[in-house]
Amino acid sequence: MKTSWALTTLFVVSFLAGCTVKPVIQPTITPAPTLTATFTSTPTRTPTAVPTPTQNEPLTFVFYGDSVTKIGEVGRQGQVGFSFVDNLRPQLDPDYNLITANYGGKTSKWAYENLEQSVLSLDPDVVTLEWGWNDLQGCSGIFERDTNSLVESQLIALINDHIKYLKLQIDALLDHGIAVFVVTPLPTNGDLPWDHFGPNNEPFGELDYRCNYNIGVEQLAEAQRQLVMEYSTGQKPVYLVDAWQIYLDHQNAEKMYLDIIHPGSHGAELIAEGWLQVFRDSQIH
Repeated sequence: MKTSWALTTLFVVSFLAGCTVKPVIQPTITPAPTLTATFTSTPTRTPTAVPTPTQNEPLTFVFYGDSVTKIGEVGRQGQVGFSFVDNLRPQLDPDYNLITANYGGKTSKWAYENLEQSVLSLDPDVVTLEWGWNDLQGCSGIFERDTNSLVESQLIALINDHIKYLKLQIDALLDHGIAVFVVTPLPTNGDLPWDHFGPNNEPFGELDYRCNYNIGVEQLAEAQRQLVMEYSTGQKPVYLVDAWQIYLDHQNAEKMYLDIIHPGSHGAELIAEGWLQVFRDSQIH
């Protein structure tokens, strides 16, 4: 076998799909303080051989992620938003098959539980995973409401849970001879408005009450780096596209954001450039 609009309001986390997009002025991203906790993953399994994709047939790529990959869900994206996948199409062999399997608001656990029908059924050679932003569950997931202070124990637990399910996805893909690219989450475009749910479970946020969500996202991105390093050390075809670092390197550039989290036109272009460089270095093609 061969190797995800979710914009709710101006503020909202990407785990919620489908609202009107209203761009905001992007502030300077200040790197968040680093926690001292160590994030662990499940033990690395005994290495297994991964077949090299056949060179006689065009490659099939699946880009599996939340609304940062593409706003909304498969078949309901509309015409708003930018995806780095769209920037890749003119840069790759026209015979390659690029499939965007985006599911706004979903988590890495959901992604693992739906991997068979959403990805493996497409018979891919290369799968790009872009999960994690929703796994921290917004301000209420990792911050204490009254003091607006980070609850480190909650953050660590959520990150470890994310890594567990990301690793399960990677292992399943490797078992099918599929190369894997992991794209780290983007930093937020400023502090995130505190999130709530209404009487009908509809999301809304307090624009005047915010949290420094990037503290958590930065730690999650670092945990992803550590996980990918484990695989690369074991000579597994798992590769990192560090979108977090790309955004830090271009934090004063225009059109990096569409809103508070989703990439703008220039942001999508730069992520695509980063992906392409990693792909070329991988020598998969």
